[in-house]
Amino acid sequence: MGNKDAIFKTLVYSDIFDYPLKKNEIYEFLIGKKKSQNSFNKLLYSTDYNAFLKGNYYCLLGRESIIKKRIQREKESESKLKIAQSIIKKISFFPTILLIGISGALAMKNADKNDDIDLFIITKENTLWISRIFLILILKLMGSYREREDSDINNKICLNMFVSKDQMTLNKKRQNLYSAHEIVQMLPVFQRNNTYEQFLKANTWIARFLPNSLKGKRVDVPSKNDSFITFLFVSVLHLLHLEFISKKIQLYFINKHKTIETISDTLLAFHPIDYNKQTILRFEERLKIYEKI
Repeated sequence: MGNKDAIFKTLVYSDIFDYPLKKNEIYEFLIGKKKSQNSFNKLLYSTDYNAFLKGNYYCLLGRESIIKKRIQREKESESKLKIAQSIIKKISFFPTILLIGISGALAMKNADKNDDIDLFIITKENTLWISRIFLILILKLMGSYREREDSDINNKICLNMFVSKDQMTLNKKRQNLYSAHEIVQMLPVFQRNNTYEQFLKANTWIARFLPNSLKGKRVDVPSKNDSFITFLFVSVLHLLHLEFISKKIQLYFINKHKTIETISDTLLAFHPIDYNKQTILRFEERLKIYEKI
C-alpha cells in the first residue's frame, strides 16, 4: 500500500458512515503502515489523494455534504451520550460486570436523532449469562431495553456484545478492519480492575489494520477494584449454579428467533444485520470503483 493510498483508503472507509475526518482522526485511523506524526504531516500536505478540505474536515471529492451531516449528528449525539452515561451509572453496580462501553455510531458522536444506544460489556469469567439476564431485567424495569419488536428504538439500550474476561481476544474470524475500528472507537464509561487496558492489550492484532490507533491510547475512566463482598457474591452465584440456569432460560428464547447471532459461553454478539461483513464488502467495492476513475 502506497503512502497516498493510505490516506485515501482511510477516507473511503469513513465515507461509508458519512463521516468526514479531522486531521488527527486520519492519523489515528490511518490504514497501512505505522507512521510518526511528522512523516504523516508531510504526507498529508504533500500528496494529492482526491480529498476535499473544509474547515477542519477532510472528505472525498464530491462528498462535501457529509461535513454538515457530521456537525448535525454531533449535536444529536450529545444528548444521547448523557442518557447513555446516566443509564450505565445505574446498571454498573452488578459485581460481575467489569466494563461497560458505548459502541457503534454514538461512540463517534455520529448517531441520528432516532437511533438506539449500543453497549459493549465485559464480564467476569463464567458470569456471561447471569450478567446479561440481570441487565435485561433492570433495563426492562427502567423502560430502556430495546425489544426485538420495537418500532421506536430512540434512546433504547441495545446490549450489543458481551465478552468474558477469560477470552477477551477476538477470534481470528473477527480480526478485521471493522472490528479494529469498533474496539478503538468504543467509549468506555465504567470499568473494574483496569479491564479496558487489559482488553486493548489482549487485542494488539488491531495494529495490523490501524497501526497508529493504539499509540498513547488511554482512558480517563476511574477503575473500581473488587472487594471481599464482590468475591463472596460471585462465589454464591457459582454455588447456586445460577450461570447455568441463566444460560438455559436465555437460550430457550434466543433459539426461537435466532438469525446471525454469535452464541457461546465467552462471547455473545447480537446484531440484527451483519454490519461487519457488510461494511468490509462495501469498503472493497468502493475501492474497486475509485480505482477505475
